[in-house]
Amino acid sequence: MEQALQGIKVVDFSKWLPGQYCGMVLADYGADVIKLESPQGDPNRAFDPHLAPGQSSWNLALNRNKRGVSVNLKTAEGREVVRRLLREADVFLEGFRPGYLAAKGLGWDEMHALNPRLIYCSITGFGQTGKYSHKPAHDLNIVGLAGMDFLADKGKPAVSEVQVSALGGSLNAVAAISMALVARERTGGGQYIDISLYNTALGLQIVSAAAILGCRAAGGRPFGRRAPYYDVYRTKDGNYISLGTIEPKFWSLFCEAAGLPELKDRQYDFAHEAEITEKLTRAIAAKTRAEWVALTGGGEDCVTPVYSLDEALDTELTKESGMLETRTEDLHGTACDITYLKPAMRLSATPGRIRRRAPYVGEDNREVLRALGYRDEEIDALREKGAI
Repeated sequence: MEQALQGIKVVDFSKWLPGQYCGMVLADYGADVIKLESPQGDPNRAFDPHLAPGQSSWNLALNRNKRGVSVNLKTAEGREVVRRLLREADVFLEGFRPGYLAAKGLGWDEMHALNPRLIYCSITGFGQTGKYSHKPAHDLNIVGLAGMDFLADKGKPAVSEVQVSALGGSLNAVAAISMALVARERTGGGQYIDISLYNTALGLQIVSAAAILGCRAAGGRPFGRRAPYYDVYRTKDGNYISLGTIEPKFWSLFCEAAGLPELKDRQYDFAHEAEITEKLTRAIAAKTRAEWVALTGGGEDCVTPVYSLDEALDTELTKESGMLETRTEDLHGTACDITYLKPAMRLSATPGRIRRRAPYVGEDNREVLRALGYRDEEIDALREKGAI
């Protein structure tokens, strides 16, 4: 079956979530992604849970559909392997600190001279310039610096299980690479892509930022993410429901169902927000989550249950989504059933699909290096020198 990125060669030299997820998406939609890692393997191979030695659930999820090559950048021979790969590649994806690869002779300028059609994408915490560019950071640090921890509007930081800036940066990279590939069709040349997780975190807050900046200019109270009619409330059984009744018609329906008809005309009574919130809190706490779902028609008025991910994976909605796929994979000679989250973007003519499990460290060394012109005895010598 034809795939959208079939024929595109990607070298993925990233060892953390942002780059690995980007490479996974490109691979899901048909790109030939060669996953580079040190001979010791990427850090997430050591994360729990493990399904086999060297194969964590994280690694299996993020590096599916890729071929695996190990390379030691500390050796001249290892760097030459990377150069040969990039001479033939369409896309290079990396997540090292700014300047690291340039110091190894593998920076943008050198690789652009080697392969003028190459699209070179760097994903870092703070971009390639500025005093923060070399500062180490993970998603939790980034979203805190970008003001995202306070999106609850209640003054208490919130920690999300979803690594928002990391995954948002991944998808920005996918979009940028796709646009650069289209542009190359017109210009014939590659280009450099600088993806900053911090810029991503700011960019994802476009509506909130617009409200704050607009109120600075014009005055008034910015519309936050939470209001009495748009919030999460605890139910009698200790679960939660989400009340997303932005439209007046949905707010009115919920007030009737909740036995609070006196609030129907007070949706935007922000002067008495605490009073309204207190009434809603008491009313919702009087019934279980299941009772509220039954009472409100299962979400037909933007009232829905709040599930844990563990619960959500087993719901009828998830089953109908078709997002789960269980495949039997060979892990060190043992058949193992692995359930994957399938590609989320649905393309009718060139769909994404899962074709193979994540590789072990250097699993495809011989196949890939042979294609680059290395003889078997040269590959054996590279391994003996610790270059791969």
